[in-house]
Amino acid sequence: MLIEVFGPGCAKCQTLEKHARSAAEKSGGSHQVVKVSDYAAMVARGILSTPALALDGQLKSQGKVISTDEILALLKG
Repeated sequence: MLIEVFGPGCAKCQTLEKHARSAAEKSGGSHQVVKVSDYAAMVARGILSTPALALDGQLKSQGKVISTDEILALLKG
């Protein structure tokens, strides 16, 4: 599964990326975590506020930092 973390690199974006990597590791699956900082790519995906998280191309969260447990639930969902 592809886990994308969108954001320019602010503290909240870095925290979300850390949570995503932790969730990917804890889930035991084969997940790839990618950080996307390109504004044009974010706009093209319809992201209006960062940080944002997408799983396999589907936007799951934006404008807030969700926890490792919340990401784990999304991965299992």
